Amino acid sequence: MHPFYRILEHVSDAYIEVNGQSLEECFSKAGLALVDLMVDLETISEIVKFVLKTEGKDLFSLLYNFLEAILIKVTSEEFVPHSLNIHIEKLKDGYKLECIGLGENLSLRKHKTKLEVKAITYHLMEIKETREHFVVRFLLDL
Repeated sequence: MHPFYRILEHVSDAYIEVNGQSLEECFSKAGLALVDLMVDLETISEIVKFVLKTEGKDLFSLLYNFLEAILIKVTSEEFVPHSLNIHIEKLKDGYKLECIGLGENLSLRKHKTKLEVKAITYHLMEIKETREHFVVRFLLDL
C-alpha cells in the first residue's frame, strides 16, 4: 500500500480514502489507489501515454465513471497506469474529466499482481471539501 491512500475498515470489500489539495488530485489518487490494489505501482513504468475522457451528471457519477474506466483499462485492455494527470471541468449540466496518463501494457512476468477488483460501487461513496483539503472515499467490490 502506498502512503497516498488509506484502506478503511470494511467486512468484505476495499473501502478506500484519499486526500488532496484539489478535487483533481483526489481523483488522480483514487485512480492510482485502484490500480495499486490490483497491481503493485512500483512495478509499473511510464512508457506509453494515454488519454481518457468521461463525464458525469454530478461529482459522484464522475468519480464512478472515471474509476470504472480505469478498471476497464486494467482488466479488459490489459494496460496499467502509473501516473494520472486529471482536469475536471464544470459544465452546465454536469462535469467532464480529462485524464492524461502514463503506464504500460500489463505483463504477468514483470508486474506483481494483487487483488481482483470486480466492480466500482456508489455504496459509501463520499466527496467532501473542507477548508484545507478534499476527502474522497469509495468502495470497491472484490
